[in-house]
Amino acid sequence: MPLSLKIPALVDNPLILAETRPQKISQFLSKLPVSSPLDAAAALLEEMEILNRQKVAPDARIKALETYRPVLIDITELLAKQYGGATLPLSQSAKKHAAAAEALWLELGYGYKLALIDQQNKLFSISGSKTIALVLQRAIEALSQLAMVYYQTYVTIPGSVWGDMNQLYFYAVQQSLQEIDVPIQGQLITSTISLAYKQALLMALADPQHLIPSDIKQVADYIARHARYASLQGLGTFDNPAGIFLVNLDQDKPPIPYVKNSEETDASSDILLVTIDLARVVHKHLQLLQTGKLPPELPANATDPRYQDMLTYLIKHWGAPPKRIFNRSRKSDGVELGIGITAAHYFLNGEQPYVEPPSLDNVTEISAHTAVGVAPAQQKIKASRWQVINISAGGMALRKFPNSEANVRVGDLLSIKNGSAAPWAVGVIRWASNDEQQIEIGAQLISPEAKAAGARASHQSEFEPVLMLIGLPALKQAASIVGTAGIYSPARVLELDEDGKISRIMITKLVERTGSFERFQYSHL
Repeated sequence: MPLSLKIPALVDNPLILAETRPQKISQFLSKLPVSSPLDAAAALLEEMEILNRQKVAPDARIKALETYRPVLIDITELLAKQYGGATLPLSQSAKKHAAAAEALWLELGYGYKLALIDQQNKLFSISGSKTIALVLQRAIEALSQLAMVYYQTYVTIPGSVWGDMNQLYFYAVQQSLQEIDVPIQGQLITSTISLAYKQALLMALADPQHLIPSDIKQVADYIARHARYASLQGLGTFDNPAGIFLVNLDQDKPPIPYVKNSEETDASSDILLVTIDLARVVHKHLQLLQTGKLPPELPANATDPRYQDMLTYLIKHWGAPPKRIFNRSRKSDGVELGIGITAAHYFLNGEQPYVEPPSLDNVTEISAHTAVGVAPAQQKIKASRWQVINISAGGMALRKFPNSEANVRVGDLLSIKNGSAAPWAVGVIRWASNDEQQIEIGAQLISPEAKAAGARASHQSEFEPVLMLIGLPALKQAASIVGTAGIYSPARVLELDEDGKISRIMITKLVERTGSFERFQYSHL
């Protein structure tokens, strides 16, 4: 199959010849200002652009790229710290760091693709299938990491990324190179083309636009540890299509659920990604963590309850595709949004900050939470206006107006007001998109109305704002409370302040947990 990969145009008579001697490149790399990642990235990018804009023998190009690659990985990791957890819209600094990481991974991918095309066109000679396998694995890895930059900034992956990745894997299969071991870190850790490709496919199936920033990185780490349990195979028939996804190797698109597309397949270019065994591994890890056991193959932070939430999420996405419950209809109205618990409490409390009830006893322990009683004069909470793109019974898609001031993350709590006479509803951001300087979010409504209240645990000296959500018997949804992350603990007893009336409640069930809030059911004592 002739390759049609995205590569830069080559200059016939370059003014500056590219440096390809590993020793000279190493000397250059040793002088990079790594304490300033943006400056280091700019200097590295300049050298790689020179290399990738002129004809170079594939073996010399590969040696140069292999010398650049470890330092490029280190620099892009430093860059990611500045944009990986940023709110949307991105700050100018976050944009610059993301653009630098994008450019480096794009250029590294160009280099390996150029070496492969030169070999295929027989302009030069590359000796040995292991070298070709390394080139293919590196190119797929670079494209996969390029996609990660887009995931972490909630930008839709541009055209050609999946087209190139699918072509590269298809070529590897045709040449029987996909299972050849290649080194990825010194000579101790190896990978294969197949493994690198599966990691990219699994990350796409995790639907990163629905993940909070910290979970995107954790999912990538989990995939790197366990992608080997997924398998790639030819088309076939299955009694149960759950955990089976269709990959069109001749298309510019990520994998899609097989169950929705089983009638539109082509055995000559389509394969299946089977995640059944991987989903079982995730389920086993979740069960062990729930019993207090840390599997040795998981990181130390897997004991965090939020890690279990992530595994539950992965089971749903790798075991069976999520289904939409309600149909959406087009809208063009506007709504008012408040971002976070503090804002929701403020609006539900008649635009008044929370004031703690008078002290009931002499509590001497210092609260683990910061004080929340803020003087009204200091309170500057404003709602932002968003356009409603479409709406359903369960939620809505919203677009931020250009003049609206708001910073959002997936997992943030929302207070939503649709019209001056409507009550404030409560929702949560389920996905985000950051394309073409336009911020869009998907908001799921979790309660049509709520009440502002306060709560504290027995070890706390201060109350903190919480929201009391009404029960919805028609949806079999019990009354619940939303508090800041960290308030939940099984069977924890809380003091609840409702307009100055103090009662005691016990937490009975965790309903949901994100990076910014926890929602739980309770019973009165």
